[in-house]
Amino acid sequence: MPTLFYAFKSIILLSSLVFLSACGFHLKHNDGLVEKYPKIVLQSAPNTDLTRLIKLRLRGAGITIVETPSDDIAILKVNAERRTSRTISLYVTAQNAEQELGYNLSYSIQSPGYEPQNFNVNLYRDFLDDSEQALAKSRESELLTKELRVIAADHIINTMLSLDNKNSALIDEKKL
Repeated sequence: MPTLFYAFKSIILLSSLVFLSACGFHLKHNDGLVEKYPKIVLQSAPNTDLTRLIKLRLRGAGITIVETPSDDIAILKVNAERRTSRTISLYVTAQNAEQELGYNLSYSIQSPGYEPQNFNVNLYRDFLDDSEQALAKSRESELLTKELRVIAADHIINTMLSLDNKNSALIDEKKL
């Protein structure tokens, strides 16, 4: 009886592994980013929240951040971020009822042997603008900006994954 149980258990385990591999399941952080970009030069404004988030994402992926560029190292250049705000709707008293917070960022990625490619991230969020709660309004705006920075940092990493470079061609050859 116990051998039948272990045989059934191993068949279930084996079939679930085959199913997971057949559907394209990959473990998290096994995305090939470190193989594409083992080292990178990050050119951005020092000591900003966005730079800190990008460095955190790059180091979490196992990428070494270097200070001096060379011919075989990719360059990620993050330009200044811009935050905008506009009124979407008004109360009857002509005060702001709802605002749209915009977050714009431009950056470029230069893979070794390629020309720099420029990208833009434009993110927008709506929030209610209650003039009686000015402190809460500014805090909500601050939290939304932080959230948009996190999304922008993730977007940069996802863009790096989608780009082709000489290292990605070597990775594809190894898979075949």
